[in-house]
Amino acid sequence: MADKNIAVPPRNLNGISRPGHGRVVVKPKDMKGTLCRLWVLTKGQRKGLGWILLLSAFSSAASIFSPYLTGKIVTMIVNGDAIIFVLSILSGLYISDWLIRFLQQFFMASIGQNIIRHIRKVLFDHIKTLPLAFFDRKQHGELMSRLTNDVDNISTTISNSLTLLLTYLFTITGIFVMMVCLSPLLTLVSLAGIVLIFLLTKAITKRTRKLFAAQQKALGTLNGQVEESISGLAVVKTFCREKQMEAEFRLNNDNLCSASIKALVCSGYLMPLMNVINNLCYVALAVFSGVLFINGTIRDIGLITSFLLYVRQFTRPFVEIANIYNNFQTAVAGAERVFEILDEPSEPEDKTAALDLKDTRGTIALHQVEFGYTPEKAVLKDISLQIPAGTQVAIVGPTGSGKTTIINLLTRFYDVTSGKITLDGHDLRDYKMKSLRSTFGVVLQDTALFAESVLDNIRYGHKDASEEEVQRAARIAGADGFIERLPHGYHTVLEQGGNELSQGERQLLTIARAVLTNAPIVILDEATSSVDTITEQKIRKAMLKICEGRTSFIIAHRLSTIRDSDRIILIEDGRIAEQGSHDELIALGGRYADMYHTQSGNLRSAN
Repeated sequence: MADKNIAVPPRNLNGISRPGHGRVVVKPKDMKGTLCRLWVLTKGQRKGLGWILLLSAFSSAASIFSPYLTGKIVTMIVNGDAIIFVLSILSGLYISDWLIRFLQQFFMASIGQNIIRHIRKVLFDHIKTLPLAFFDRKQHGELMSRLTNDVDNISTTISNSLTLLLTYLFTITGIFVMMVCLSPLLTLVSLAGIVLIFLLTKAITKRTRKLFAAQQKALGTLNGQVEESISGLAVVKTFCREKQMEAEFRLNNDNLCSASIKALVCSGYLMPLMNVINNLCYVALAVFSGVLFINGTIRDIGLITSFLLYVRQFTRPFVEIANIYNNFQTAVAGAERVFEILDEPSEPEDKTAALDLKDTRGTIALHQVEFGYTPEKAVLKDISLQIPAGTQVAIVGPTGSGKTTIINLLTRFYDVTSGKITLDGHDLRDYKMKSLRSTFGVVLQDTALFAESVLDNIRYGHKDASEEEVQRAARIAGADGFIERLPHGYHTVLEQGGNELSQGERQLLTIARAVLTNAPIVILDEATSSVDTITEQKIRKAMLKICEGRTSFIIAHRLSTIRDSDRIILIEDGRIAEQGSHDELIALGGRYADMYHTQSGNLRSAN
C-alpha cells in the first residue's frame, strides 16, 4: 500500500512551491469523490470558473507561440527579411499574456473567496446543529483546525494553485504539439532527458518522504512538550522541575534539528542535480541539432532556435505541476476532513406533530430509564422517579455515577436508550426541541461568558430584555454589588470572556442569566464547586431565590448547599441508592449520612 505522506517543497512568496526543501503532505482517501463534492459547493460561481478555464488556455499562448515566433525572426534575419511585423506580433503576445494573467488573478480572488465563504457558512451552519455527543468525542482544538486550517488550505489551492495548474497543463500540451510539429526526431531525443529527470525525482522523493515524516514527528513532539510546559508552568515551578523541563526541551529540540538537517540536505540534492541533467540534455540536444543542420537534415536554423527554446520551457512546468499537485492533494485531504463533519448526523428533527410547551407546570417523571454513551457500557440503569411540579430535587453521588447524565437527558442533549422521560405527561421527544430547551434555566459548573458587556452576557438567552430587567436579575442573584464596582458597571466589556473576574463572580453572572430567562424549570449543575465558603453562601441564597416555586434540579458535591431541598437523590453506579429529605436520609444512617458527616468533619464511629 502506498504511503499517505510524501515530501514536497514549501511555497515561495508568490504561492508557488519551490524545490529544495520539504514538508509532509497528506494524500486524500478519495480524490475523485471529494472533488465532486467540492464541485457541488461551487454552485453560483461556475460561470466564473469557466472564464478562469478559458483565460488559463489563453495565458499559455505566450509560452506556446513565442518560441516559434522567435525562431521565425532568426530565420528572417538570416534570410535578410524584414522582422518588424513578426516582432510586433511577439510584443503584442507578451502584452496580452500580462493582461490575461492579471484578469486571471482578479477573477480568481473574487471567485475563490466567495466559494470559501460559502464552505465556511455551510460548515458552521451544520456544526450548530450537531448533538452534544459529537463534541464530547471530538477535541475542540481539532474542530478549530478544521474550521480554519483545512478551509484555508482549500482557499489557497482554489485561489493560487488551480489557475497555475490549468495554465501549466495547457502550456505543456501546447509545447509538446509544437515540438512534434517542428521535429519528431528532436522531440524523441528530448524525451529521454525528461524520463531521466522523472526517475531521479522519484528516487530522491522516496528517501525524503521518510526523512520529512521523521521531521514532522519530531516537530510534533517538541510542540507538545512546549505546550505542556507553558500551560503547566505553575506546576513545574511548584515541584522545582525547571531543569528537567529544560533538559527535555533541549533533547527534543536537538532531535528536531538533526531530523531537519537530514531531510533538507537530502531534498537539497534534487534541484541541483535536476539542473545539471537538464543542462547536459540541453547541450546534447543543441549539439545533435547542430549536426543535423550541418549534414542538411534540418535546413532551417530558426527551427533549431525555436525547438531549443521549447525544450527549456517544456521541463520547467513538470516540476511546478508536481509541487502544485501535492499542494492540491493537501487541500483535497483538508476538504475530506471538512466533509467528515458535514456527514455527521444532526440532532433528531422534531416530530411532524411536535408539541409547543406552553404554561409549563414542571411535573417530571422518569420511567425505567436506561442510558449509555456507548452501547457497551450503561451509565444509568433502571431509573424511575416521580417529581411533582415545584419540587426542589438535589442529585448527589460519587464522580461518574450518572448525575450530570440525568441532566443531559432532561435537556435532550442525549435521548434515553430505553424507557422514557415525561414532562407534564408527554414524552420529551414529543415536544419541539427549541420549545423544550427554553423551558430550562441552566447554570453549569463551567461558566460560559463571552467577550461582550456584562449586560449582554446576562441577557444572552433573552436578548430583548431591558437594562432594568437585567439589573433586577442581577440583584436577585446577588451579583449587582460587584458589577457596580466594575469600571463601566453593566456596560463593562469582558475582554477575556470573564477571566478578569473571580470564579464566584463569573458564577453569579451565570445565575443572573438563568434568573432573567424566568424558566419554569431550573438546573444548577455544580454551581458552587469552585468557590470559597463565603461566595458559596451568596450563591446558595441566589439558588434558593431562583428555585422558589419552580421545579429545580441541583447537582452538588457540597452537601451543605442542598440541605433545604425537598428531595435528595443519591445515585451510585447508575442506580438510585437512596432518596428522601435531608433529615430522612440522616435518620436512615446510610451512604448519604456517611457522606454528610464526613464533609461536616463529624465522622461517625464505625458502629
